[in-house]
This record gives sequence, structure tokens and C-alpha cells, in this order.
Amino acid sequence: MGSGLLFPAMAMATATLVIVFVQAAAGQSEMNMLFYMTDNLTGSSETAFPIAGFNGSSSDPGKFGTVVIINDAITKRPEITNSDTDNLVGRAQGTYINTNPVTGLDFFMLFTIIFQNMEYNGSTLQIQGTETFGRPQREYAVVGGTGKFRFARGYVVCTTESSSGENAVLRFNTTFRTN
Repeated sequence: MGSGLLFPAMAMATATLVIVFVQAAAGQSEMNMLFYMTDNLTGSSETAFPIAGFNGSSSDPGKFGTVVIINDAITKRPEITNSDTDNLVGRAQGTYINTNPVTGLDFFMLFTIIFQNMEYNGSTLQIQGTETFGRPQREYAVVGGTGKFRFARGYVVCTTESSSGENAVLRFNTTFRTN
């Protein structure tokens, strides 16, 4: 009789777990956002700075092992002008590290997008992945979020919108789910 009661209790516990899991999945919503990240290593509006590498903070970002810290603008459109405050969505803050000793074109990216306007003000998305500038299209992972994007999971399809020397504008087509 003791073993007969154990099986229904286990079955009931399993059914409860399944119901909880299904409810959690039903509460998720998928979002798609398109925005641009402007990364400037040179010029009057630098937003990316080498901080470590073989030559210390004067290291070349195109050299293996160089660590670059960023505070890049995130915008609705690829152009940035000082008078167009409606275009600014937020900032990308984090780092990238050159990981290719041969070409110098691969970087491990790890940054947080901090939204500064719209209904997402104060919310964040955490992004990580490998950037290979030689490829026309790259993917990063959305590994988390806060605020309106709490528990975010998804991906970013990244393309280069424009580049000039060591400066680039990257297009992020971002798809993720939240709870």
C-alpha cells in the first residue's frame, strides 16, 4: 500500500511541474527591435578606447589581445547629429577583445545596451558573441536583460552599415523573448 501511494504523488508532482512550465512559456512575449551602434575609435567623437594589450593603453585594436572599452551611441537611424535627440535610444557600454592573432578581425564582444528614452528608459539588454568584420552578417546572443526586458533571451543579427578606417556603424536586428 505504501508503494501505491508513492506513484500518484510522483505523478501529481510531475503534472504540477509541467503546468508551471507551460504557464511560464505562455507568459513570454517576443520582441523585435532594429537599431544602430556607432563605434568610433578615432576622431573628435571617440566612443571606444583601447585600455590594454601588448603596448598597454596605446595598443592597436586590430592586434591580437587588445582590450577595448566602449560607450557607443545606440540610435534609431544610422546618422548621428547633435540636434537630433529623438534619434538616440541609449548607450552600449562594455568591452571587446581582439581574438584573432592572424587577421586581427575577430573580437569577443560583451556589452550592455542601456535604454535612455521611450517606454524602455532604464531597461537593459546584455549582448555577447564573436564579431568577425570580414563576414557580411554576424550573430550575437542576447543573454539577459533588466526592467522591461527582464529574463531576455534571443539573438542579434549584425551587419556593417558603414565604416571609415577604425570607425563603424553597425546595424542590429534584435529578436528576443521576455517573461
